[in-house]
Amino acid sequence: MHNKLIKYELNLLNKGIRYIAGVDEVGRGALAGPFVVGAVILDLEKIFTEYRNNDVEHLKLENIKDSKQLTQKNREIASEFIYKICISTSIEVISSKVVDKIGISKCTQMGFFNAIKKLKVKPQHILTDAFAIKGLSAEIQTNIRSGDKLSISIAAASIIAKVFRDNLMRELHKEYEEYGFDRHKGYGTKLHIENLRKFGHCEIHRMSFSPIKQKPGVIHQR
Repeated sequence: MHNKLIKYELNLLNKGIRYIAGVDEVGRGALAGPFVVGAVILDLEKIFTEYRNNDVEHLKLENIKDSKQLTQKNREIASEFIYKICISTSIEVISSKVVDKIGISKCTQMGFFNAIKKLKVKPQHILTDAFAIKGLSAEIQTNIRSGDKLSISIAAASIIAKVFRDNLMRELHKEYEEYGFDRHKGYGTKLHIENLRKFGHCEIHRMSFSPIKQKPGVIHQR
């Protein structure tokens, strides 16, 4: 296991803090689809004893890192493993319509706060990827820039959120096949922009995001 990924957790464990939640988001910059936040409390004591000395499980632990560095297959394997070794997890989903209504900054705050509150086990400390959660005390959270690269808990949250959202976008692709959501997951790729120009926007596009708000086009409903 990469030492840089466990230093925050080890520091908190050494202070007697066991229930440490990592929280991260996916879909913040997408042009379509929901904004998703994941929260995870890993069983760190088990990780540092049983799994760290088990070669098979240790290899799986090595895959808990920044979700963007993993292939789709490895993310899915890592996500399944995270659910196996966690104490509690939660997923918060915020629709594109809510993103348009209140803005992505408020959605980020709402998503992080709700994901933490939905955990069945109350965390003693929270590690977030960059964003401070304004609705929670600053004393019980550590906000880490590029946290998914520096904390195993945040990395785990990013993985389960990414896998959940990707699966959701593949399902939405079945309703809106012309946009290619199964390939780009709603982000502003060249293919997505080209298809927006051809077909206009659909019901799950974010009307407040460029370039859609400049040229909304014709809505494609199902």
